[in-house]
Amino acid sequence: MLERLSTNVTLDQIFDDLYNLISEANRIPLTDKIIVEESDLSAILDDLKEAIPKEVKNAGKVLEDSKNILNSAREEAAATVEKANAEAEHIITAAKEEAERLVRQEEIVRQAEMLAKDIKTSAQRYEDEIKQGADQYADQVKTDSLQYADDMLGYLGNSLQSALRAIEENRSSVNDERKSLADVIASRVKHVAPQEEEPAEPVAAEEKPADE
Repeated sequence: MLERLSTNVTLDQIFDDLYNLISEANRIPLTDKIIVEESDLSAILDDLKEAIPKEVKNAGKVLEDSKNILNSAREEAAATVEKANAEAEHIITAAKEEAERLVRQEEIVRQAEMLAKDIKTSAQRYEDEIKQGADQYADQVKTDSLQYADDMLGYLGNSLQSALRAIEENRSSVNDERKSLADVIASRVKHVAPQEEEPAEPVAAEEKPADE
């Protein structure tokens, strides 16, 4: 007879006991029949009656747990999808904002480059105009300076020529005056010379006795 240590047996254990009961039963010679203990078979059937509702109940619980797990998985999947959609929307929004910022930044850079180019062009044009004006002014100053120098040299040349003519005229006048003075002196010498020679002889005659 089978001994049960616990009434909480499973269908697998019951079927194992039934298989062991059949395999260990005595066979009737010359037949395919066996002899089993009625009490052992009754115990197995009692265990089977008790175990089947438990297994069905366990199966229902497993099915319910499976449904709960499935529902939970569906809810979690839906939440994950919703979260993924929200994150994707956030990423797309951030990407759009970043793209717009980059476009604005690129536009600002482009405008800054255009402004810098315009400023550089204006500065270059202004520099060229200033340089051209400075060159023209320098050329004009140089021309005016050369003209002034030429005028001054011409004036000095004319002044020197006038001065030379005046010097020559003064020299001629001086020479004329010198000649006139020489003539006057010569004429005076001619008139004065005979009067000075007459008293010279008596003086010489008077001096001889003094020497003696």
